[in-house]
Amino acid sequence: MKSNTIIIGLGAAGAFLYSLFNEEVLAIEQNEEAGRKLLLSGGGRCNYAPSFDDISSHYYDKKNFVTPALLTLPPSKIRSYLKELNIESKTEGDKLFPITDKASSIRDALIKNEKNIRYDEKVLDITKGEDCYYITTTKEKYEAKHLVIATGGITQSKTGSDGSMFKILKSLNEKIIDLRPTLSEIIIEDNPLRNAEGVSLNIKLKKGKEEMSGDAVITRNGISGPVAENFSHYVDGDDEIEIAFSSITKEELNAIRSKALVKNALNISERVIEAITPSLSSKRFIDLKKNEKEMLFKALTGYKANVSVNSKKAMCTRGGIDTKGINRKTMESKTNKNLYIIGEALDVDGECGGFNIAWAFSSAALAYLDIKKKNDIS
Repeated sequence: MKSNTIIIGLGAAGAFLYSLFNEEVLAIEQNEEAGRKLLLSGGGRCNYAPSFDDISSHYYDKKNFVTPALLTLPPSKIRSYLKELNIESKTEGDKLFPITDKASSIRDALIKNEKNIRYDEKVLDITKGEDCYYITTTKEKYEAKHLVIATGGITQSKTGSDGSMFKILKSLNEKIIDLRPTLSEIIIEDNPLRNAEGVSLNIKLKKGKEEMSGDAVITRNGISGPVAENFSHYVDGDDEIEIAFSSITKEELNAIRSKALVKNALNISERVIEAITPSLSSKRFIDLKKNEKEMLFKALTGYKANVSVNSKKAMCTRGGIDTKGINRKTMESKTNKNLYIIGEALDVDGECGGFNIAWAFSSAALAYLDIKKKNDIS
């Protein structure tokens, strides 16, 4: 079966691209439905983008690469496009949601016309012809002049992001950056904070030169919340990081003359104090010796912990197709003409708050514009 353009994968990026092409494209999806991972986003409500447009700095070291896409289709234009599809949006803080509070509303609007979607077909092989690509699936063989890969990363594998496409892309000489889960809870080895489960607080996380401050929640396994999820980008397997539970200075600590117990003398949850300084928490603050104050200060401002990422709860993938091999203005491969790679399949990951779906949509828009331009010229 021949088609000018074939999209492989109907997650956020692929579904958005399919909607732009309308009936002028064929899509192959290995699941029995589209957008399974999209349906899980935002707790099923789909925080599809931030509510502001200047967002390129929220993609770690990929600001330069993502800028053309995000300027072409910033959140405000995504919102307008969804409105054209009869999806009204609402703002909650700095996040955008569909007014229905249902991720399925967006998914269904993007794939309203399903006649050109081939469901329940897994791609087994892709080979490059002289001026086309040959795709072999579990059911059919296809030929496409333009091929778009939108198969995601390796997280939430039950939704279809199983990483199987990367082996095929490697055979086409695309360079792949090591894949690992990110945007997840950070697990602390033998978690001493376990007894403080449920405590919300503001902390600073540090690893080498990288540091990040923000809201966190103590969990049974470690720490979660926005700062932990965003910082998980920097956690490589088993790592040691520093956690600052307070910004107190040595001078401020030494100036305290409280007769209260240590766990009650500081503006921090006593359960956290008990967890990080069990030998000091029940002593009167005024009775602490110099070395004990030093121990307390280190625990408060530079608590060392061996950590890893909770891969089961990870929402995104770090790594994927090397962005150095992709034209950032079109999403076309520099190695394989007319091969486009979009969304999470690329080595691009953003912070929590709708940034990754916004990237999926905007990268799809660039691929669409370039393919349409080529077709118009020809």
